[in-house]
Amino acid sequence: MHEVLKGIRVVEIAQYVFVPVASGVLSEWGADVIKIEHPTRGDAYRGLRRTGNLSTAGAVHYAVEHANRGKRSLGLDLSHPDGRATLSKLLATADVLITNLLPDSRARLGLELEQVREDNPKIIYARGTALGERGPERLRGGFDHASFWARTGSQVGAPPEDASRPSPMPSGAFGDSGAGLALAGGIAAALLGRERTGVPTTVDLSLLGMGMWSMASAITGSMMQGESAVPLPRVPPSTPSPEPIAVRTADGSY
Repeated sequence: MHEVLKGIRVVEIAQYVFVPVASGVLSEWGADVIKIEHPTRGDAYRGLRRTGNLSTAGAVHYAVEHANRGKRSLGLDLSHPDGRATLSKLLATADVLITNLLPDSRARLGLELEQVREDNPKIIYARGTALGERGPERLRGGFDHASFWARTGSQVGAPPEDASRPSPMPSGAFGDSGAGLALAGGIAAALLGRERTGVPTTVDLSLLGMGMWSMASAITGSMMQGESAVPLPRVPPSTPSPEPIAVRTADGSY
């Protein structure tokens, strides 16, 4: 792979999956990613013992590697003045700060946009949240099963028409993984924009917003047609169908 982001330094202050996946993708594109963790507790995701219906036991914690491959890790207690001062020195050398801290936590640790720009006025400031930065629920956290899958309609549209209950996500971190890739793309675009204009930007993505984008056809169609979207039938009433259909293959699969 071409290391198109070689020479770019990313500082990550995040846990779990969505935002760490984004900086993991940036590391694959060549960026130097430094993950800030609490010096004794670390990223809480390290304690995960199951994801979806699978155990994480084994020589390699594959779930942690999925979100954190290619990074360096630095233990800092950001609630301590010395820890925050050390972070300031690191931010002064960085191109991107990426975080999933909620607004209250960012304010307490001195990590709001204006405070970070005091450390480095040219830094790209990226935030990944559950429910967005501007709405009435901006102070609430959340995970992808609720924010990406359930609240946006995917959970309703996934099961068959006659199912007695909604469908779970098909995989652990399903929404997180796609949203992380999208956030990485937004950061790469912001870096290009800064190179061309000299102006650093803020990049925001929420799991709710990513889920609504994924369901855009159903959401906009329902609003414009004035009717509710319902799950697609497993056997279309006619063919050829404008939607993909499942066809039995010779080996018994579909």
